[in-house]
Amino acid sequence: MLRSQSRCNGAGYWAAGMLCIAIASLLISLRGNIDSFVTVVVANSLYVIGFSLILRGIRVFADCSPLVFFDFILPFTSTALFYYFNHVEQNINIRIVVISSAFMCTCAAIVFTLLRDKNAPWRSAAFSVATVFGLFGILHGVRGGLALISPFGPLLSDSTTSTSLVFLGGIFCLGGSVITLTILAYSVLESELRIFSHVVNQSASSIVITDTKGVIKYINPTCINKTGYSQQELIGENPRIFCSREKSTAEYKALWDTLSAGNTWQGEFHNRKKNGELFWEVSSIAPIKDKAGRIIRYVAMKEDITALKQAKKRIQHMANHDVLTKLPTRRLFMELLIKSLAVAKRHTKIAAVLFVDLDGFKAVNDTLGHDVGDKTLKKTAARLSSCVREVDTVARIGGDEFLIILTNMPDKESIISIAEELVRAVAIPYKIDSAADINISASIGIALYPDNAVEPLALINLADQAMYDVKRQGKNNYLFSENMNVVPHIPSLLQSAG
Repeated sequence: MLRSQSRCNGAGYWAAGMLCIAIASLLISLRGNIDSFVTVVVANSLYVIGFSLILRGIRVFADCSPLVFFDFILPFTSTALFYYFNHVEQNINIRIVVISSAFMCTCAAIVFTLLRDKNAPWRSAAFSVATVFGLFGILHGVRGGLALISPFGPLLSDSTTSTSLVFLGGIFCLGGSVITLTILAYSVLESELRIFSHVVNQSASSIVITDTKGVIKYINPTCINKTGYSQQELIGENPRIFCSREKSTAEYKALWDTLSAGNTWQGEFHNRKKNGELFWEVSSIAPIKDKAGRIIRYVAMKEDITALKQAKKRIQHMANHDVLTKLPTRRLFMELLIKSLAVAKRHTKIAAVLFVDLDGFKAVNDTLGHDVGDKTLKKTAARLSSCVREVDTVARIGGDEFLIILTNMPDKESIISIAEELVRAVAIPYKIDSAADINISASIGIALYPDNAVEPLALINLADQAMYDVKRQGKNNYLFSENMNVVPHIPSLLQSAG
């Protein structure tokens, strides 16, 4: 129990002190059979040293600095006095006064050390221990006082009486020390375990403890509340009960290889609650080892990062999508264009980049205001998106400019059909709130892969140039970059454009 504590507890000093007391009791019990130097001087000195060691251990336990007087001065002084009043001037009463005074001072120091810290977690047990040592010190104080005023050496010189007193005193010292110090150590251990228990049970993190086979042995309330399972449903189960089956067998093997090697594994899980709802957790799984280094348990500490994942996803979406129209921005458009060209190359198909610029939109902002302009842009984005397929991309790159990717097109005629539909859709009058009908149109430049270019930026630049040629030649139409003449497929629209 003493060794199980995480803090320094002075147990080594306690053991050494109790050993000295036991040896002293044994030596005194042999009085008359061995030399008096051993049975008086050595034995009584061992008593004093034993109690000094116990005091030293208690001060270590209480995180106090050593006391030089009790560690060095008192033992040496007592030994010198025992020798003097046994071999130079024999006086048993003075020897009793010496050892009683040593006991009384040491016990007083023990009581003071135990009770000085009012906030110690072991204070309740310290009262019991202090009471035992306090009573022992008081009894020896009374004994020393009686020895001064009422000589009773002949009574104590009797071998039977002396032996009985020595054994009783030794048993009291040894047994009392063992019991009280054990209670004190147990109190600290219990206090530490109670704190650890509160930390685990009240932790905001989910904590799961399994045996070496992965069977759940403990799960804290946070994990129970998070997953919706009861404790009875989880104890004895495997943590796979939470899994959404998204991790591969190879990933789980790597996890267990790391843990089996005695290392900590960290990673993310997409887990499932009892009601089927999915959530993200970041987990840290560590092996718990005994003193021999053998793995006896695994403990997993998990944090719910679902909100963080969603926030990250929202931020990424905001970074890649226009706030007003929700269409992809230039950055995402470039990524999608690169992928689209790769697909077209793999399938030997045509891809087209369309650069769309709205005609007359600046007048809408200037005359009707930006609020109406924003609503017009949102409707325009919806009209453009409705004219293309789901595999195609419509992006807003700023102001009234849009880029469109037509991917995996079978032929040029299919592109012409979509371009005509785009011009027609934008030219339909807009009805925004109570304002008069808004009339705008679209000028569209088209560049083809691989006919015009194979690089993304080159295709965009060619489409941009073609769009400006459309504007110079009357607007409200489309033009392929390979032919700089307006393609007259929709004359009715050209006539209606202002």
